[in-house]
Amino acid sequence: MKKKVVAVLLTAAMLVGTIAGCGKSSNGGSTATDAGAGSAETTAEAGEWTWPLSEKKELSIWIVWSNDYVENPNELKAIQKMEELTNVHVNWQVVDAASAQEQFGLMLASGEYPDIIRDCGTYYPGGTEKGVQDGVLVDLTDVAEKYMPTYTALRKSNPQLEKDTVTDEGKIVGTRTIASYFGDIRGERVWAGMALRGDWLQELGLEVPRTIDQWETVLTAFKENYPECEAPLMIGTNGYDYFSHFLSAYGCLGEFYMDGNTVKYGPLEDGYKEWLTLFHDWYTKGLIDPNFMTNAADMMSPADYVGTGKAGAGCQLWGLTSDVFKTQGYTTEEDYNLVATSSPVLKEGDTPEIGFNTSALVKEEVGISTSCKDLELACRYLDFWYSNEAMLLNTLGIEGESYTVDESGTYHLTPAMQQMIDDGKVNTLAEAVYTYTLGTADFGLYNWGMFDPIYEGQDALKAYDEFDKDKFDLMLPACMTMTDAENSEFVTLYTDIQTLAQENTVKFITGEKSLDEYDAFREQLKTYNIDRCIELKQAALDRYNAR
Repeated sequence: MKKKVVAVLLTAAMLVGTIAGCGKSSNGGSTATDAGAGSAETTAEAGEWTWPLSEKKELSIWIVWSNDYVENPNELKAIQKMEELTNVHVNWQVVDAASAQEQFGLMLASGEYPDIIRDCGTYYPGGTEKGVQDGVLVDLTDVAEKYMPTYTALRKSNPQLEKDTVTDEGKIVGTRTIASYFGDIRGERVWAGMALRGDWLQELGLEVPRTIDQWETVLTAFKENYPECEAPLMIGTNGYDYFSHFLSAYGCLGEFYMDGNTVKYGPLEDGYKEWLTLFHDWYTKGLIDPNFMTNAADMMSPADYVGTGKAGAGCQLWGLTSDVFKTQGYTTEEDYNLVATSSPVLKEGDTPEIGFNTSALVKEEVGISTSCKDLELACRYLDFWYSNEAMLLNTLGIEGESYTVDESGTYHLTPAMQQMIDDGKVNTLAEAVYTYTLGTADFGLYNWGMFDPIYEGQDALKAYDEFDKDKFDLMLPACMTMTDAENSEFVTLYTDIQTLAQENTVKFITGEKSLDEYDAFREQLKTYNIDRCIELKQAALDRYNAR
């Protein structure tokens, strides 16, 4: 049960997040309704198109998806309703995340492609644009406006969306999942961040830390007052987590980042050395995990540390609340409590920064293969997923069955969802909803507001408010791309550079290597051609900004 709950929360949060998202959040955008996305009937330049179709049609879709309760998406009530509304039956080709890359490679080798491929940008070698160049995927530039009016209206409703849904050459090589809050186009709330033992803070009379100095005071108190706390702070195997908490306080990230419109590389900067100096000092004092090199805490600190008192603080997903750890049996302490906080800063008033963009406007990319016999049908079907009707179906299920809407427009899950837990059919409300919907493995218009009713009244939503203080100004746009030649050169050069940087970072923290040798390390990076890697990244950023 513990593994199932953690897996569901982790999968949900990772997919919600912009591990695959692109660009920077742009809140206050248009709504799906404003863009014409609320209707199941569409008329476009190519002629009238009305849902449902007068005769049954079929499409095949490749998707990375797993569900402990349902083997095939066609068993989901929301997908059944989609078929009823469109009269299109989907033959789903489902693979699990663990074997997805291998299965994708086998599919390419076979030369037999499904009509539609979800998340092709992640699994196609070289990305979706390369798939088009190779003749595997369809260039949608000339057909999107004709056959996908809802998607076209949405992407044109927001300048950031326009930039993130085309290539440097202005081509549309796939459709992007668009993030919204019940149809209002906006980036997701940040879904992970720093959390620490709130009950310990209360017992010690300490405030939630914001600055580096406050963090040192708290971590020292944890170490001195709780003997079971062998890792006051979990930090990640490279010395920093995916979000670059603590490191970002010094104005840089662990690898490439941008200072305005200029690309820089963290280990070359003075801020990186200042952060290493701090963490070496904390390591010497026993304030950070002594086994951080092998204790994975990059995305989420291990539950058997944070949940048992072996750790006092670390990176956590917003869904892993105190109640979850109690339910899972990690702790029997009645007062056990986790509190969230924004990313650390050097001094009060500084802007908290993180280096992993969870708040992008666009997410996974969906491509149409050249094997598709009915391109217009595939485009129209994908376009339907950008309607408000499809959005609600695929994130909350069936109104009146899995969710309701009150007079104020607030969404709630029905008692039937809780009853599924009480009857032992599922473990969480999220799992209950996922017996109706694809959940976060969606197409079209994505509704991250689905988690409001799922976690209604729980601490998870309070964590959202804290994590949302973190900004992404140092982040390079995830949708910027290199040319094939640039990417080939970059990979050849950077593989060794990355290894060099990671190995030396760990040695500087542990003291295996003196910080007196830091300048020599920087010079070594230059002999490995880090400057050329920066040039390649800069060229990609310049082209992205010019879109």
